Amino acid sequence: MHRGWLGDTVLLRLAGELDVATAPLVEKAVVTCLVGHPPCIHLDLTGLTFCDGTGLRSLQRFTDAAQAADVAVCLTGIHPNLQRTLTHFKNASPWSPPMLPC
Repeated sequence: MHRGWLGDTVLLRLAGELDVATAPLVEKAVVTCLVGHPPCIHLDLTGLTFCDGTGLRSLQRFTDAAQAADVAVCLTGIHPNLQRTLTHFKNASPWSPPMLPC
Protein backbone atom coordinates (compact mmCIF):
# COMPACT_ATOMS: atom_id res chain seq x y z
CA MET A 1 0.00 0.00 0.00
CA HIS A 2 1.21 3.48 -0.84
CA ARG A 3 -0.22 6.63 0.74
CA GLY A 4 0.39 10.17 -0.45
CA TRP A 5 -1.22 13.48 -1.28
CA LEU A 6 -2.28 14.80 -4.65
CA GLY A 7 -3.18 18.43 -3.97
CA ASP A 8 -5.74 18.28 -1.17
CA THR A 9 -6.73 14.69 -1.97
CA VAL A 10 -5.32 11.69 -0.13
CA LEU A 11 -4.24 9.00 -2.55
CA LEU A 12 -4.16 5.39 -1.32
CA ARG A 13 -2.85 2.77 -3.75
CA LEU A 14 -3.47 -0.84 -2.84
CA ALA A 15 -1.39 -3.67 -4.19
CA GLY A 16 -1.56 -7.41 -3.69
CA GLU A 17 -4.36 -8.99 -1.69
CA LEU A 18 -7.09 -7.40 0.40
CA ASP A 19 -8.15 -10.16 2.74
CA VAL A 20 -8.37 -11.14 6.39
CA ALA A 21 -4.60 -10.64 6.81
CA THR A 22 -4.31 -7.22 5.16
CA ALA A 23 -7.70 -5.55 5.76
CA PRO A 24 -6.69 -4.29 9.25
CA LEU A 25 -3.68 -2.51 7.72
CA VAL A 26 -5.87 -0.79 5.14
CA GLU A 27 -8.42 0.19 7.79
CA LYS A 28 -5.66 1.66 9.97
CA ALA A 29 -4.37 3.70 7.01
CA VAL A 30 -7.88 5.00 6.31
CA VAL A 31 -8.39 6.05 9.94
CA THR A 32 -5.05 7.88 9.81
CA CYS A 33 -6.14 9.66 6.63
CA LEU A 34 -9.51 10.66 8.07
CA VAL A 35 -7.85 12.31 11.07
CA GLY A 36 -6.49 14.95 8.67
CA HIS A 37 -10.05 15.70 7.36
CA PRO A 38 -9.13 15.74 3.66
CA PRO A 39 -11.91 16.76 1.28
CA CYS A 40 -11.40 13.54 -0.70
CA ILE A 41 -9.75 10.13 -0.45
CA HIS A 42 -8.92 8.47 -3.76
CA LEU A 43 -8.51 4.70 -3.43
CA ASP A 44 -6.65 3.26 -6.43
CA LEU A 45 -7.22 -0.48 -6.70
CA THR A 46 -5.17 -0.99 -9.88
CA GLY A 47 -2.58 -3.13 -8.07
CA LEU A 48 -5.13 -5.21 -6.16
CA THR A 49 -4.87 -8.86 -7.21
CA PHE A 50 -7.39 -10.43 -4.81
CA CYS A 51 -10.23 -9.31 -2.56
CA ASP A 52 -12.22 -11.66 -0.34
CA GLY A 53 -15.32 -11.03 1.76
CA THR A 54 -13.27 -9.47 4.53
CA GLY A 55 -11.76 -7.10 1.99
CA LEU A 56 -15.22 -6.15 0.69
CA ARG A 57 -16.41 -5.42 4.23
CA SER A 58 -13.26 -3.37 4.77
CA LEU A 59 -14.05 -1.30 1.67
CA GLN A 60 -17.59 -0.83 2.94
CA ARG A 61 -16.41 0.31 6.40
CA PHE A 62 -13.93 2.65 4.70
CA THR A 63 -16.57 4.35 2.58
CA ASP A 64 -19.05 4.50 5.47
CA ALA A 65 -16.47 6.12 7.78
CA ALA A 66 -15.41 8.59 5.13
CA GLN A 67 -18.99 9.57 4.34
CA ALA A 68 -19.74 9.99 8.06
CA ALA A 69 -16.77 12.39 8.22
CA ASP A 70 -18.01 14.29 5.12
CA VAL A 71 -15.02 13.10 3.11
CA ALA A 72 -15.64 12.28 -0.53
CA VAL A 73 -14.45 8.87 -1.70
CA CYS A 74 -13.62 7.49 -5.10
CA LEU A 75 -12.54 4.00 -6.08
CA THR A 76 -10.64 3.59 -9.33
CA GLY A 77 -8.60 0.95 -11.11
CA ILE A 78 -11.13 -1.76 -10.39
CA HIS A 79 -10.27 -5.04 -12.10
CA PRO A 80 -13.20 -6.60 -14.04
CA ASN A 81 -13.31 -9.58 -11.64
CA LEU A 82 -13.57 -7.26 -8.64
CA GLN A 83 -16.14 -5.16 -10.50
CA ARG A 84 -18.34 -8.25 -10.90
CA THR A 85 -17.92 -9.06 -7.21
CA LEU A 86 -18.77 -5.48 -6.21
CA THR A 87 -21.85 -5.60 -8.45
CA HIS A 88 -23.04 -8.81 -6.77
CA PHE A 89 -22.25 -7.38 -3.34
CA LYS A 90 -24.11 -4.17 -4.20
CA ASN A 91 -27.16 -6.17 -5.32
CA ALA A 92 -27.12 -8.15 -2.06
CA SER A 93 -26.69 -5.14 0.26
CA PRO A 94 -27.63 -1.47 0.49
CA TRP A 95 -23.97 -0.46 0.05
CA SER A 96 -23.11 1.26 -3.20
CA PRO A 97 -19.36 1.78 -3.62
CA PRO A 98 -18.43 5.10 -5.21
CA MET A 99 -16.73 4.59 -8.56
CA LEU A 100 -16.36 8.14 -9.87
CA PRO A 101 -13.44 10.53 -9.44
CA CYS A 102 -13.57 13.06 -6.62
